Amino acid sequence: MTRPLRAVPRLLLAIAALALLPRLTMLSAEPERLVWTPVKNALFLVDSKAAKAWTIYHAGNDRKEHRLLLQLDTRYLMIDTQLRLITEYDPAVFEKKGKDCEMPREMKGIKALPTEDWIVRDVGTSYLIQTKLKDDGRVLEIHLPKLPDLHNVLW
Repeated sequence: MTRPLRAVPRLLLAIAALALLPRLTMLSAEPERLVWTPVKNALFLVDSKAAKAWTIYHAGNDRKEHRLLLQLDTRYLMIDTQLRLITEYDPAVFEKKGKDCEMPREMKGIKALPTEDWIVRDVGTSYLIQTKLKDDGRVLEIHLPKLPDLHNVLW
C-alpha cells in the first residue's frame, strides 16, 4: 500500500509543472508585434493639396479597427478615429518588412498632437477623415476607399 502513496506526490508535481509551463513560456517570449499593411488607393491631402511622400497603413490583426498609421517622410502618426486623437511615434520603433511595417503591440507614443474640427463620415465611395492640427494650423484629409458591397448583386 505504500507504493501508491509515493506516486501521488510525483503525480501532483507533474500536474503542477504542466500547469506552470505556459506561464513560463509567456515570460520568456518576444513581445507580440502588430503588422501594419498599406491601404491601397487611399488619398491623403494636407491643406487640400496632395502630400509628396506618405503611406497609410491599417493593421489587419489589430483589435482596434478604428486606428490608422500615417507615415509622413520619417514621421509616424497613429490616427484613432474613435478617440479623435493623433499620436506621434518614434520612427525607431517601426521595422519595415517589404511593404508592411511592424511595431510592438503595447508600444506607447511619444506625444499626442492637439487637434480640432474632426470629421469622420461615409461619403459614398470612400470614408472621409479630416482634422485640423492646432499647433500647425494644417488640415489633414484622408479618403479611404470602401470595398464594393456585392451582397445583393446576384439576388
